[in-house]
Order: sequence, then C-alpha cells, then structure tokens
Amino acid sequence: MLKTTATLALIISSVISSAATATDTTVEPSVLERTGPFAHVDTLKLCLDYHSLSQDDARKQYKKELDYRAQLSTKDHQLIDQNQVENSMTRCGMYMALGSPIREQSRQIRPMTFKTVHIYPDKYYVSQSGMIVETLDRKAGSLPPQLIPTVPKVVPPPVAPKH
Repeated sequence: MLKTTATLALIISSVISSAATATDTTVEPSVLERTGPFAHVDTLKLCLDYHSLSQDDARKQYKKELDYRAQLSTKDHQLIDQNQVENSMTRCGMYMALGSPIREQSRQIRPMTFKTVHIYPDKYYVSQSGMIVETLDRKAGSLPPQLIPTVPKVVPPPVAPKH
C-alpha cells in the first residue's frame, strides 16, 4: 500500500510539472516593470515637483500617477489645487499644495511610526505616518511643537509603603 501511494504521488507530480511547462510558454511582464515618463521617478519627488507645475495636462498626469501609487486621499483631491492643507490629508498632498517646507524635523515615536513637524512660513504641520494630524499657527516668538512629549512628574501613591 505504501509503495503504491508513493508511486501515485510521483506520477501526479510529474504530470503537474509537465502540464505547467507545456502551458507556460509566454512570460507575463511584472506589474512593477512599468514604462512611461514616471516609471523610475521617486514618489516623494513627484509630490514635491507638482507644486511648481503650471500646465493642467502635466498636473493631471502627476495626479494620475500618484493615484496609481495610492498616495492621495479624497481630501487631497479637494484641496490641493486650492493650496490648502487640513488635518487628515496625506503628507504628499501637503507637499503638492504648498511645495517644499522651510524645514522638517522627524522622530520615531514607536516601531514603524514616525512623527514629523513641517515648518512653513505661516503654519506648523505635524504629520504622523504620512498623515497630517495637527495644524498650528506660526507666530513670532513661538517654538514649533515638540516631538518628544513632556512626561508629567509621577506622584507617589497616597498610602504609606509597607516595611
């Protein structure tokens, strides 16, 4: 019985492998092997370059490519061309609406979670993992939001410790 099962398994595997080689004569191109003007352009560069574009055709192509790469939200599409940024927009949408910031500072706050303060002439935008989570006015004499939250002092418990 054991010998028949092993023989049967060998016959089935050889039939499957020969059928696979007989039908796999053409090789499909990979989804990642794209061609076109944006095929080898970095996503961040597309986001930053969009702000300086003046022709509508070029802007549509950039948006189409960034949508293909799943970088834009519905709110981004509503506010980018109005040069506005609101909470829950993507960082890419912020770059597309306002261009490159004066300065940025980032910090990893948890594994795979980064918090960044983007400084523009009139606002501070705080992004976390690629989404704008806070918008603050920039005033003379005020500092940007802290990346490291201040930890409150811990008060000891109200009961006396046991000896």
